[in-house]
Amino acid sequence: MEKFKWIDHELKVKYRAEEVLLLPKEYQLLQYLWERPFQVFSREDLLDAVWALENPSDRTVDDHIYRLRKKLMPLSSVLNIATVRGKGYLLKVDEEVYRSPLTQDQEVASSAKVLFHKYHLYGQGKALKVLEENQDIFGFELDAENQCYLHFMKGDFQWFLKDERSFWDICYYLLHIYSYIEPDKEKSLHFFEEALAEEKLPESHRTEIRLLNRLSLLIFTKRLDEAEVQLSASKKEIERRGFQHMFPLILLTELYLAFLKNEKTLVEEKMEEVKGALEKYPYSREQATFVIMKGIHCFLNHEESKADRFFQEGFKLFKEAKYIPGLLISLNVILFFIQEFREESDLLPTYKKMWQDYASEYRFSELTSHIKSKLDCYLN
Repeated sequence: MEKFKWIDHELKVKYRAEEVLLLPKEYQLLQYLWERPFQVFSREDLLDAVWALENPSDRTVDDHIYRLRKKLMPLSSVLNIATVRGKGYLLKVDEEVYRSPLTQDQEVASSAKVLFHKYHLYGQGKALKVLEENQDIFGFELDAENQCYLHFMKGDFQWFLKDERSFWDICYYLLHIYSYIEPDKEKSLHFFEEALAEEKLPESHRTEIRLLNRLSLLIFTKRLDEAEVQLSASKKEIERRGFQHMFPLILLTELYLAFLKNEKTLVEEKMEEVKGALEKYPYSREQATFVIMKGIHCFLNHEESKADRFFQEGFKLFKEAKYIPGLLISLNVILFFIQEFREESDLLPTYKKMWQDYASEYRFSELTSHIKSKLDCYLN
Protein backbone atom coordinates (compact mmCIF):
# COMPACT_ATOMS: atom_id res chain seq x y z
CA MET A 1 0.00 0.00 0.00
CA GLU A 2 1.34 3.43 -0.97
CA LYS A 3 2.15 5.79 1.90
CA PHE A 4 0.56 9.12 2.70
CA LYS A 5 3.36 11.60 2.02
CA TRP A 6 4.22 14.90 3.65
CA ILE A 7 6.16 17.42 1.56
CA ASP A 8 7.17 19.89 4.25
CA HIS A 9 9.00 22.47 2.14
CA GLU A 10 5.97 22.84 -0.17
CA LEU A 11 3.25 22.47 2.50
CA LYS A 12 1.71 19.63 0.51
CA VAL A 13 0.26 16.26 1.36
CA LYS A 14 0.15 13.54 -1.27
CA TYR A 15 -1.48 10.18 -1.68
CA ARG A 16 -1.15 8.32 -4.97
CA ALA A 17 -1.92 10.83 -7.74
CA GLU A 18 -3.65 13.36 -5.45
CA GLU A 19 -1.77 16.37 -4.06
CA VAL A 20 -3.23 18.94 -1.68
CA LEU A 21 -1.61 22.31 -1.08
CA LEU A 22 -2.22 23.76 2.39
CA LEU A 23 -1.59 27.00 4.25
CA PRO A 24 1.01 26.87 7.06
CA LYS A 25 -1.46 26.56 9.94
CA GLU A 26 -3.64 24.11 8.03
CA TYR A 27 -0.58 21.95 7.45
CA GLN A 28 0.45 22.17 11.10
CA LEU A 29 -3.06 21.35 12.32
CA LEU A 30 -3.42 18.35 10.01
CA GLN A 31 0.01 17.06 11.02
CA TYR A 32 -0.89 17.33 14.70
CA LEU A 33 -4.09 15.33 14.14
CA TRP A 34 -2.29 12.80 11.90
CA GLU A 35 0.21 12.02 14.63
CA ARG A 36 -2.70 11.28 17.00
CA PRO A 37 -5.37 9.53 14.92
CA PHE A 38 -8.75 8.66 16.42
CA GLN A 39 -8.10 10.90 19.43
CA VAL A 40 -10.71 13.53 20.24
CA PHE A 41 -9.45 17.11 20.73
CA SER A 42 -11.45 20.06 21.96
CA ARG A 43 -11.04 23.53 20.42
CA GLU A 44 -8.93 24.51 23.42
CA ASP A 45 -6.65 21.47 22.93
CA LEU A 46 -6.02 22.42 19.32
CA LEU A 47 -5.52 26.10 20.08
CA ASP A 48 -2.88 25.18 22.65
CA ALA A 49 -1.16 22.78 20.26
CA VAL A 50 -1.12 24.86 17.07
CA TRP A 51 -1.55 28.47 18.16
CA ALA A 52 0.24 28.30 21.52
CA LEU A 53 1.97 31.70 21.34
CA GLU A 54 -0.73 33.53 19.44
CA ASN A 55 -4.08 35.17 20.23
CA PRO A 56 -6.54 33.54 17.83
CA SER A 57 -10.25 34.26 17.76
CA ASP A 58 -12.87 31.82 19.01
CA ARG A 59 -13.65 30.77 15.44
CA THR A 60 -10.04 30.01 14.46
CA VAL A 61 -10.15 26.23 14.94
CA ASP A 62 -13.58 25.85 13.34
CA ASP A 63 -12.54 27.94 10.31
CA HIS A 64 -9.36 25.91 9.79
CA ILE A 65 -11.22 22.60 10.18
CA TYR A 66 -13.79 23.78 7.64
CA ARG A 67 -11.11 24.73 5.09
CA LEU A 68 -9.17 21.52 5.71
CA ARG A 69 -12.23 19.39 5.11
CA LYS A 70 -12.86 21.09 1.76
CA LYS A 71 -9.25 20.76 0.64
CA LEU A 72 -9.01 17.13 1.75
CA MET A 73 -12.08 15.98 -0.19
CA PRO A 74 -9.92 14.24 -2.87
CA LEU A 75 -8.40 12.17 -0.03
CA SER A 76 -11.69 11.34 1.70
CA SER A 77 -11.29 7.63 0.96
CA VAL A 78 -8.31 7.44 3.32
CA LEU A 79 -8.82 10.21 5.88
CA ASN A 80 -11.41 12.68 7.12
CA ILE A 81 -11.93 14.98 10.08
CA ALA A 82 -15.00 14.01 12.10
CA THR A 83 -16.93 16.11 14.60
CA VAL A 84 -17.68 14.54 17.98
CA ARG A 85 -20.70 16.44 19.24
CA GLY A 86 -20.01 18.31 22.47
CA LYS A 87 -16.36 17.21 22.57
CA GLY A 88 -14.42 18.37 19.52
CA TYR A 89 -12.73 16.83 16.49
CA LEU A 90 -10.87 13.66 15.58
CA LEU A 91 -9.01 12.46 12.49
CA LYS A 92 -10.13 9.15 11.01
CA VAL A 93 -7.40 7.46 9.00
CA ASP A 94 -7.44 4.28 6.92
CA GLU A 95 -5.12 1.99 8.88
CA GLU A 96 -3.44 0.77 5.69
CA VAL A 97 -1.99 4.21 4.90
CA TYR A 98 -1.19 5.26 8.44
CA ARG A 99 2.46 5.05 9.44
CA SER A 100 3.15 3.20 12.64
CA PRO A 101 4.46 5.27 15.59
CA LEU A 102 7.42 2.84 15.56
CA THR A 103 8.72 4.73 12.52
CA GLN A 104 9.88 7.38 15.00
CA ASP A 105 11.68 4.84 17.19
CA GLN A 106 15.43 5.19 16.62
CA GLU A 107 16.19 1.70 17.93
CA VAL A 108 13.81 0.14 15.40
CA ALA A 109 15.24 2.35 12.63
CA SER A 110 18.79 1.36 13.54
CA SER A 111 17.95 -2.36 13.59
CA ALA A 112 16.19 -2.08 10.24
CA LYS A 113 19.23 -0.37 8.75
CA VAL A 114 21.52 -3.19 9.96
CA LEU A 115 19.13 -5.80 8.56
CA PHE A 116 18.93 -3.96 5.24
CA HIS A 117 22.74 -3.81 5.03
CA LYS A 118 23.08 -7.55 5.72
CA TYR A 119 20.43 -8.49 3.15
CA HIS A 120 22.20 -6.25 0.65
CA LEU A 121 25.66 -7.73 1.31
CA TYR A 122 24.48 -11.31 1.01
CA GLY A 123 22.31 -10.65 -2.02
CA GLN A 124 18.95 -11.42 -0.43
CA GLY A 125 16.94 -9.65 -3.10
CA LYS A 126 13.63 -11.26 -2.16
CA ALA A 127 14.14 -10.36 1.51
CA LEU A 128 14.91 -6.75 0.56
CA LYS A 129 11.70 -6.65 -1.47
CA VAL A 130 9.66 -7.96 1.48
CA LEU A 131 11.33 -5.43 3.77
CA GLU A 132 10.55 -2.59 1.39
CA GLU A 133 6.91 -3.55 0.81
CA ASN A 134 6.08 -4.12 4.49
CA GLN A 135 7.69 -1.16 6.23
CA ASP A 136 4.37 -0.21 7.83
CA ILE A 137 3.88 -3.74 9.24
CA PHE A 138 7.42 -3.97 10.63
CA GLY A 139 7.17 -0.46 12.06
CA PHE A 140 10.07 1.31 10.35
CA GLU A 141 10.72 3.52 7.37
CA LEU A 142 13.72 3.13 5.06
CA ASP A 143 15.76 6.30 4.90
CA ALA A 144 16.26 8.20 1.65
CA GLU A 145 19.62 6.56 0.89
CA ASN A 146 18.23 3.03 1.19
CA GLN A 147 15.21 3.94 -0.92
CA CYS A 148 17.57 5.20 -3.63
CA TYR A 149 19.57 1.99 -3.43
CA LEU A 150 16.47 -0.21 -3.78
CA HIS A 151 15.38 1.57 -6.96
CA PHE A 152 18.93 1.30 -8.28
CA MET A 153 19.22 -2.39 -7.40
CA LYS A 154 15.92 -3.24 -9.12
CA GLY A 155 16.94 -1.42 -12.30
CA ASP A 156 14.26 1.21 -11.78
CA PHE A 157 16.55 3.78 -13.38
CA GLN A 158 13.74 6.01 -14.66
CA TRP A 159 12.87 6.75 -11.02
CA PHE A 160 16.03 8.81 -10.71
CA LEU A 161 14.85 11.06 -13.52
CA LYS A 162 11.41 11.66 -12.01
CA ASP A 163 12.29 11.87 -8.34
CA GLU A 164 12.29 15.25 -6.61
CA ARG A 165 15.38 14.63 -4.50
CA SER A 166 18.40 16.89 -4.53
CA PHE A 167 20.86 16.17 -7.33
CA TRP A 168 23.57 15.47 -4.76
CA ASP A 169 21.47 12.77 -3.11
CA ILE A 170 21.23 10.86 -6.39
CA CYS A 171 24.48 11.95 -8.10
CA TYR A 172 26.26 8.71 -7.12
CA TYR A 173 23.54 6.62 -8.78
CA LEU A 174 23.32 8.77 -11.90
CA LEU A 175 27.10 8.45 -12.35
CA HIS A 176 26.91 4.66 -12.11
CA ILE A 177 23.93 4.27 -14.43
CA TYR A 178 25.63 6.54 -16.97
CA SER A 179 28.86 4.52 -16.74
CA TYR A 180 26.97 1.30 -17.56
CA ILE A 181 25.17 2.61 -20.64
CA GLU A 182 27.58 5.15 -22.16
CA PRO A 183 29.97 3.36 -24.56
CA ASP A 184 32.60 6.11 -24.28
CA LYS A 185 34.10 5.37 -20.86
CA GLU A 186 36.26 8.51 -21.06
CA LYS A 187 33.08 10.56 -20.67
CA SER A 188 32.06 8.56 -17.61
CA LEU A 189 35.51 8.89 -16.05
CA HIS A 190 35.38 12.64 -16.58
CA PHE A 191 32.10 12.94 -14.68
CA PHE A 192 33.34 10.73 -11.83
CA GLU A 193 36.42 12.93 -11.44
CA GLU A 194 34.37 16.11 -11.55
CA ALA A 195 32.08 14.71 -8.84
CA LEU A 196 35.05 13.94 -6.59
CA ALA A 197 35.99 17.61 -6.69
CA GLU A 198 32.55 18.72 -5.46
CA GLU A 199 32.11 19.38 -1.74
CA LYS A 200 28.37 18.70 -1.95
CA LEU A 201 28.87 15.03 -2.79
CA PRO A 202 28.04 12.94 0.35
CA GLU A 203 31.23 11.68 1.98
CA SER A 204 30.21 8.00 1.88
CA HIS A 205 29.69 8.27 -1.88
CA ARG A 206 32.96 10.13 -2.33
CA THR A 207 34.83 7.36 -0.49
CA GLU A 208 33.38 4.56 -2.65
CA ILE A 209 34.05 6.46 -5.87
CA ARG A 210 37.60 7.29 -4.83
CA LEU A 211 38.55 3.85 -3.53
CA LEU A 212 36.62 1.60 -5.92
CA ASN A 213 34.42 2.94 -8.69
CA ARG A 214 36.97 5.13 -10.46
CA LEU A 215 39.30 2.12 -10.72
CA SER A 216 37.08 0.18 -13.14
CA LEU A 217 36.89 3.19 -15.45
CA LEU A 218 40.66 3.59 -15.40
CA ILE A 219 40.85 -0.03 -16.57
CA PHE A 220 38.16 0.39 -19.24
CA THR A 221 40.03 3.44 -20.58
CA LYS A 222 43.33 1.46 -20.47
CA ARG A 223 45.07 3.80 -18.03
CA LEU A 224 46.68 0.77 -16.47
CA ASP A 225 49.66 2.45 -14.81
CA GLU A 226 47.38 4.95 -13.09
CA ALA A 227 44.99 2.12 -12.16
CA GLU A 228 47.81 0.15 -10.53
CA VAL A 229 48.91 3.13 -8.44
CA GLN A 230 45.33 3.85 -7.35
CA LEU A 231 44.66 0.17 -6.67
CA SER A 232 47.65 -0.10 -4.36
CA ALA A 233 46.61 3.05 -2.46
CA SER A 234 42.98 1.91 -2.21
CA LYS A 235 43.94 -1.53 -0.92
CA LYS A 236 46.11 -0.05 1.83
CA GLU A 237 43.39 2.40 2.91
CA ILE A 238 40.68 -0.28 2.89
CA GLU A 239 42.81 -2.52 5.10
CA ARG A 240 43.74 0.37 7.41
CA ARG A 241 40.15 1.56 7.83
CA GLY A 242 38.67 -1.94 8.14
CA PHE A 243 36.30 -1.66 5.16
CA GLN A 244 35.77 -5.43 4.94
CA HIS A 245 32.86 -5.13 2.51
CA MET A 246 35.22 -3.55 -0.05
CA PHE A 247 37.99 -6.13 0.20
CA PRO A 248 36.61 -8.74 -2.26
CA LEU A 249 35.95 -5.97 -4.80
CA ILE A 250 39.55 -4.79 -4.58
CA LEU A 251 40.79 -8.33 -5.19
CA LEU A 252 38.47 -8.70 -8.18
CA THR A 253 39.87 -5.46 -9.59
CA GLU A 254 43.39 -6.85 -9.19
CA LEU A 255 42.20 -9.87 -11.17
CA TYR A 256 40.94 -7.58 -13.99
CA LEU A 257 44.40 -6.05 -14.21
CA ALA A 258 46.09 -9.44 -14.19
CA PHE A 259 43.89 -10.52 -17.12
CA LEU A 260 44.81 -7.40 -19.09
CA LYS A 261 48.50 -7.99 -18.49
CA ASN A 262 47.94 -11.56 -19.71
CA GLU A 263 50.34 -12.91 -17.09
CA LYS A 264 49.17 -16.48 -16.49
CA THR A 265 51.03 -17.05 -13.22
CA LEU A 266 49.69 -13.80 -11.78
CA VAL A 267 46.18 -14.66 -12.96
CA GLU A 268 46.24 -18.07 -11.24
CA GLU A 269 47.56 -16.48 -8.06
CA LYS A 270 44.83 -13.83 -8.03
CA MET A 271 42.12 -16.39 -8.83
CA GLU A 272 43.09 -18.34 -5.70
CA GLU A 273 43.23 -15.15 -3.65
CA VAL A 274 39.72 -14.13 -4.69
CA LYS A 275 38.40 -17.62 -4.03
CA GLY A 276 39.80 -17.53 -0.49
CA ALA A 277 38.37 -14.07 0.19
CA LEU A 278 34.89 -15.13 -0.95
CA GLU A 279 34.98 -18.10 1.41
CA LYS A 280 35.56 -15.60 4.21
CA TYR A 281 33.19 -12.93 2.84
CA PRO A 282 30.49 -14.83 0.87
CA TYR A 283 28.82 -11.76 -0.60
CA SER A 284 26.49 -12.69 -3.45
CA ARG A 285 27.31 -9.88 -5.88
CA GLU A 286 31.03 -10.56 -5.57
CA GLN A 287 30.46 -14.31 -5.96
CA ALA A 288 28.46 -13.67 -9.14
CA THR A 289 31.21 -11.37 -10.41
CA PHE A 290 33.82 -14.05 -9.71
CA VAL A 291 31.82 -16.53 -11.80
CA ILE A 292 31.90 -14.00 -14.66
CA MET A 293 35.67 -13.67 -14.16
CA LYS A 294 36.02 -17.44 -14.39
CA GLY A 295 34.34 -17.09 -17.77
CA ILE A 296 36.87 -14.42 -18.79
CA HIS A 297 39.65 -16.76 -17.70
CA CYS A 298 38.26 -19.52 -19.93
CA PHE A 299 37.78 -17.11 -22.82
CA LEU A 300 41.43 -15.99 -22.64
CA ASN A 301 42.40 -19.68 -22.69
CA HIS A 302 40.32 -20.19 -25.88
CA GLU A 303 37.65 -22.26 -24.09
CA GLU A 304 34.69 -20.33 -25.43
CA SER A 305 31.92 -22.84 -24.71
CA LYS A 306 33.06 -23.11 -21.11
CA ALA A 307 33.36 -19.32 -20.89
CA ASP A 308 29.78 -18.93 -22.13
CA ARG A 309 28.52 -21.35 -19.46
CA PHE A 310 30.23 -19.32 -16.73
CA PHE A 311 28.82 -16.08 -18.14
CA GLN A 312 25.29 -17.47 -18.12
CA GLU A 313 25.74 -18.83 -14.58
CA GLY A 314 26.95 -15.41 -13.40
CA PHE A 315 23.94 -13.68 -14.97
CA LYS A 316 21.65 -16.19 -13.30
CA LEU A 317 23.18 -15.38 -9.88
CA PHE A 318 22.70 -11.64 -10.42
CA LYS A 319 19.07 -12.22 -11.39
CA GLU A 320 18.49 -14.34 -8.29
CA ALA A 321 19.98 -11.56 -6.17
CA LYS A 322 17.72 -9.12 -8.08
CA TYR A 323 20.75 -6.93 -8.74
CA ILE A 324 20.30 -5.44 -12.23
CA PRO A 325 23.44 -3.22 -12.11
CA GLY A 326 25.50 -6.41 -11.76
CA LEU A 327 24.10 -7.68 -15.07
CA LEU A 328 25.02 -4.47 -16.85
CA ILE A 329 28.50 -4.22 -15.32
CA SER A 330 29.22 -7.83 -16.26
CA LEU A 331 28.00 -7.32 -19.81
CA ASN A 332 30.32 -4.31 -20.10
CA VAL A 333 33.22 -6.45 -18.85
CA ILE A 334 32.48 -9.37 -21.19
CA LEU A 335 32.22 -7.14 -24.26
CA PHE A 336 35.36 -5.26 -23.26
CA PHE A 337 37.48 -8.41 -23.01
CA ILE A 338 36.05 -9.98 -26.18
CA GLN A 339 36.71 -6.83 -28.21
CA GLU A 340 40.11 -6.32 -26.61
CA PHE A 341 41.45 -9.85 -27.08
CA ARG A 342 39.48 -11.67 -29.80
CA GLU A 343 36.95 -9.62 -31.70
CA GLU A 344 36.34 -12.42 -34.19
CA SER A 345 34.92 -14.60 -31.37
CA ASP A 346 31.55 -16.26 -31.97
CA LEU A 347 30.51 -14.94 -28.54
CA LEU A 348 30.57 -11.30 -29.65
CA PRO A 349 27.25 -11.32 -31.60
CA THR A 350 25.53 -13.13 -28.70
CA TYR A 351 26.52 -10.57 -26.11
CA LYS A 352 25.99 -7.61 -28.41
CA LYS A 353 22.44 -8.88 -28.93
CA MET A 354 22.02 -9.16 -25.15
CA TRP A 355 23.20 -5.57 -24.83
CA GLN A 356 20.67 -4.41 -27.42
CA ASP A 357 17.89 -6.24 -25.58
CA TYR A 358 18.79 -4.52 -22.31
CA ALA A 359 19.12 -1.19 -24.12
CA SER A 360 15.55 -1.56 -25.32
CA GLU A 361 14.16 -2.84 -21.98
CA TYR A 362 15.77 -0.12 -19.85
CA ARG A 363 15.57 2.66 -22.48
CA PHE A 364 19.29 3.39 -22.58
CA SER A 365 18.97 6.11 -25.24
CA GLU A 366 16.51 8.14 -23.15
CA LEU A 367 18.48 7.53 -19.95
CA THR A 368 21.78 8.57 -21.53
CA SER A 369 20.34 11.85 -22.81
CA HIS A 370 18.61 12.83 -19.55
CA ILE A 371 21.41 11.78 -17.23
CA LYS A 372 24.10 13.49 -19.31
CA SER A 373 22.04 16.66 -19.25
CA LYS A 374 21.90 16.56 -15.43
CA LEU A 375 25.59 15.75 -15.08
CA ASP A 376 26.55 18.52 -17.51
CA CYS A 377 24.45 20.97 -15.53
CA TYR A 378 25.96 20.21 -12.11
CA LEU A 379 29.43 18.85 -12.83
CA ASN A 380 30.78 20.97 -15.69
